[in-house]
Amino acid sequence: MEREINTTKILGDWIPRKVVKEFFGYGNTTMATFAEDYDIRKAKVGRRIFYSYSDVLRVIKNGIVD
Repeated sequence: MEREINTTKILGDWIPRKVVKEFFGYGNTTMATFAEDYDIRKAKVGRRIFYSYSDVLRVIKNGIVD
């Protein structure tokens, strides 16, 4: 399944870290803490990091982002 958010492709259940970072307005350190604090699965491919779209969506739906 492939979805698109503002010309950024979400492949399967993975979304680029950059997109999540920009959406929340977080910096690099906050993104690392965010992923750890809310059990967001991540995958690294080369130099790029991807987050689980469903995990990020779960955090938003539950309204648990500070």
